Amino acid sequence: MIIVLKHNVTDNEIKMVTEKITEFGYEPRVIQGVENTVIGAVGDEEMHQTLEVLNNFDCVQKVLAIQKKYKLVSREFHKDDSVISFGNQDKVGGGNFTTIGGPCAVESLEQMQQVAKDLKAVGINTLRGGAFKPRTSPYDFQGHGEKGLEILQQVKEEFEMSVVTEVVAVSHIEKITEVADCLQIGARNSQNFHLLAAVAEAGKPVMLKRGMSSTVSEWLSAAEYLMVHGCSDVILCERGIRTFETSTRNTLDIGAIAVAKKESHLPVVVDPSHAAGRLDLVLPLAKAAVAAGADGLIVEAHPTPMTACSDAAQQIPSAEFGKFLEQIQPFIDLVRKNS
Repeated sequence: MIIVLKHNVTDNEIKMVTEKITEFGYEPRVIQGVENTVIGAVGDEEMHQTLEVLNNFDCVQKVLAIQKKYKLVSREFHKDDSVISFGNQDKVGGGNFTTIGGPCAVESLEQMQQVAKDLKAVGINTLRGGAFKPRTSPYDFQGHGEKGLEILQQVKEEFEMSVVTEVVAVSHIEKITEVADCLQIGARNSQNFHLLAAVAEAGKPVMLKRGMSSTVSEWLSAAEYLMVHGCSDVILCERGIRTFETSTRNTLDIGAIAVAKKESHLPVVVDPSHAAGRLDLVLPLAKAAVAAGADGLIVEAHPTPMTACSDAAQQIPSAEFGKFLEQIQPFIDLVRKNS
């Protein structure tokens, strides 16, 4: 449930209400907005006492039941768009559009230095790159692990960029958190709830990719796991879902972008590279994502895609990334003008 407090509520009144919520067996989460202060009561409404009695408090405007399973993620709990920052360089959500670029996998220091140089030159401040790579086949390149993290750290410092990289196991969290400004949960782990809970406690923003067979509701419920366990900075990432269609690697669900934006206050970024699976489709899918209301893009780029250890067919040559940005900018400008 959510408790909406009246205007000009005092700190003592907020404390009084949160204490009563705790007494009833719920966990209070306070959101102070421009117009109202809202307190979310996290817990199973069938297992605890009703909170409707709080309507009797002078400082309470109304008590509302949230019917959805994803309570903290929902627009009912937090009406305004959330804005998430990456290492104080990029912001996503709330009218801020951010493009993140980089290779699928960290392969060498020279590779990462070149891609960072190319992307930084065209205004990209956040670099993606996998140190640990979950692959379908055990014979495929699995990433360099901790060596890859060392490379990311060196490039991060050299080019003053933020870093997004994937977490694939609880045992990796501590090491990755030392380097990454944002922790990515990949499609294969989007419903690994033990991992989600552990990552949430790391104290960093989390980018949650949609599972390849997840519904929007399941995707948002996975985000709820992160928020319930203390991670308020969650970014949703649509990367395409598995369907019967074979002309693309995955089917980019444009409708899901609009639904997620309506249902949730969390920002939504789109990965057109994994949806396309081929370079010639990355740009049109990126344009469609922007038009549908995405708050940002995460795009694969590599200095020499044909030599890439993974995802060679879908990566943009990093030296050509500026041209890609120029072609999506009119769509970004048009959406901002009409929003």
